Formats: sequence, C-alpha cells, structure tokens
Amino acid sequence: MWQLIWFLQGYVIAEIRGASPEWSLEKLSGARVAFLKPQRTDDFTIRLVLLQRDLPKARTAAQRAMCELCVLQEHGFRQVFGGLWKRRGFALLLLLAMAGAFVIPKFVFFYEVVGNETVPEAQILRELQNLGVGFGTYGPSIHPQELKNRMLLQIPKLQWLTVQQSGMRACVVVRERPEAIAVEERRAPMNVVAGKDGVITSVSAMEGNCLCAVGQAVKKGQVLISAYTDLEFTTRVCAALGEVYAETLAQKAVRCPDTVLQKTPNGKNSRSVSLLVGEKRWNIFANGGNSDGRCDKITKTHMLTLPLGLTIPVGLEIVEQRGYDLTPAPLEKDAAEKLLEQQVTGSVQQDMLAGKILQKDTELTRQGGIYELTASVRCEEMIARQVRASILKEETIP
Repeated sequence: MWQLIWFLQGYVIAEIRGASPEWSLEKLSGARVAFLKPQRTDDFTIRLVLLQRDLPKARTAAQRAMCELCVLQEHGFRQVFGGLWKRRGFALLLLLAMAGAFVIPKFVFFYEVVGNETVPEAQILRELQNLGVGFGTYGPSIHPQELKNRMLLQIPKLQWLTVQQSGMRACVVVRERPEAIAVEERRAPMNVVAGKDGVITSVSAMEGNCLCAVGQAVKKGQVLISAYTDLEFTTRVCAALGEVYAETLAQKAVRCPDTVLQKTPNGKNSRSVSLLVGEKRWNIFANGGNSDGRCDKITKTHMLTLPLGLTIPVGLEIVEQRGYDLTPAPLEKDAAEKLLEQQVTGSVQQDMLAGKILQKDTELTRQGGIYELTASVRCEEMIARQVRASILKEETIP
C-alpha cells in the first residue's frame, strides 16, 4: 500500500555525500523527513529514497550535518503521466479507452445458440431481435424469465430458453419441446388388421390372439391379431399389438412429356453490391437489370468476422442475376426412363410404413408425345394396422 501512496505523491532516489553521512540521517529523523531503503555505497555516501515534497527539508537537514544531498532519479505519477498534458488528444483517448473498458463489456454484441436441433438458429436470433435483444443490447436490461415467456409464444417448438451473458458474449440456451406421443387407451379393444393384400413372411405378436401364420395369404382388412382371446370360461379383451411383414405387389403407372424446357442464357445479366450494417442496407453499386424476364438470382453475403469466429453485423451483399430463356428440347429415352423410375420408387417407398423393395419390373412406352412407365413392384413391408375392434359381432377369418 505504501508503494502506491509514494507513487502518487512522487519520490526520488538521492545520495547524501559528506564526511559523516550517518549524522545526516539523524538530522532527517529529527526534521521528521520520511526516507526508505538507506544503503551505504562507500565510506562517504549513503543512497536512500525520499518524497519529492520533502526535498527542501532534506537538503536543509543535510547541510546542517555538513553534507550534500544530490538527486539521482525522479519517479512517480507526474513523471509517468505528466507528458500527457502536452498531448491532450492522446490523454482524451486514454480516458475514453479506460471508460470503455468498464462500459462496453456491459453490452452484448455476439450471440451463440446451443441446444437447438430442429429449430434453426437464424429463426431464434431473428425472434430475439424482434423482441429487442440483438447486437449492442445493454446486458442488465435482458430479463431471462420475461424473455423466455415471450419467446415460447413466438416459437411454440421451444420448451425452455435462457440467456447467459459473459462480457460482450451471450449464450442462448434452448430446449426443444418433445414430440407429443399419442397415448392410446389401453383398455379399449383394438385389432391388428392387414393394410394390404400379401403373403405373410414374418409375424411378431406382442399382445392379443394371433390369427395368422407365415406363408398365409391375407387380404386387406383381414384381422391378423384379434383383441379377443377365448379362455374357455372367460374372454380376455386387450389392445392387440404386433408387427406383421408380408410380400406385396404394387402396380404403378407414371407419365411425363417427351420434351423438356431448358434454360438458355440470353446475356441479360446484372450485379449489385450493398453494404449491410445491422438491419440497414445501402446500395453501393448496381448495373443492368432483368426485372422483365426470367433469371437465376445468386446472393452472396460476406460478413465481418473476428479471428475467434465472432461475427459482426457489418458486411457486403453481392447479388447476381443471370437471365435466361426457356427453349423446348427433346427428352431422351434413357433420361425419361430414369426420371420415371425415380418417381415410381419414391411413390412406393412413401406408401410403405416400413420395409424394402425386392424386385421391380418396368416397361416404357411412348405415344402421343408422352412417355408412360408401367411398373410391377414386389416389396416386403409391414402391413399391420391397428384399428378399434367391433363388439357387436364376432370376428372371423375370411
């Protein structure tokens, strides 16, 4: 603590030279002059530390002892920062930097979202911006509880949200709402029926009375696992549950024209450059235009990024528009067949709840400017569907 006090008041390193420098120390003590670190350098010299304000009294005390006081070095606040008075602009900048070191960390400039899986990070940050939490927001003004309640109304997929501030960075921690799983009524009688015609390849009955076997041909709607089980003296009722896979046959027919429209560049291109600062946009450069015709629009955004990966909302946006005309062109047979087969495969897979395609036989014909692909697709898929059992009539296997 005394070092700080002496630094603020200013001190000097001095030497007392004379026939009896020890007598000078006695005179300094008698004059109530504070000194530190007295050290003899030779028989006639003592080096010590004195306050600048005590120099006149110290010189007088040394002269009374028939000695001489010489100042070697000056130290303190005035010597270190005294030159700033001549450079007032630099001093002002130094004061602003010191003030900024205390004020700026209270504002939030960078945000990081963690915990999101299906909700995009951009959507969360955009909703926060709409609620007044964005680049340059005053940290103490962010109330996580109030912000959470308002964000859950804006994004129903979120279950919980909080904002953790650390200096100029804030971590937005979210938790998404789990998908609601339908809770079926366990006591209601439910049958498992066939969703399609087919030949059964595997049966796994977990609850109920199994009425089918591997290799059996079944029709759509036929009961595979019954909710009722006859126990001679009573009938057990439950919600039947199980997985039944069968080999099925699907017939598909898809069509497409034998000509396609291709993009042909027409040379009507344009380019524009804009400066982005926060939510503001200023157009810097633009040439050409293609507002009347068709065009492909390519947007490239380059934001200012700091070395640690922190992005500042300042950047350039480059928009290119490349014009084109649509011209008809013949569709080759191989390309048409590949395109139609992809549509057939997608349609069959969309119809399946679970399973795989075993074999696919296709035939491509062309008539009247139309390609038509007829396909016979053999699949192994799960045909079990759970439906409510009837209590008015006895169910039998057709």
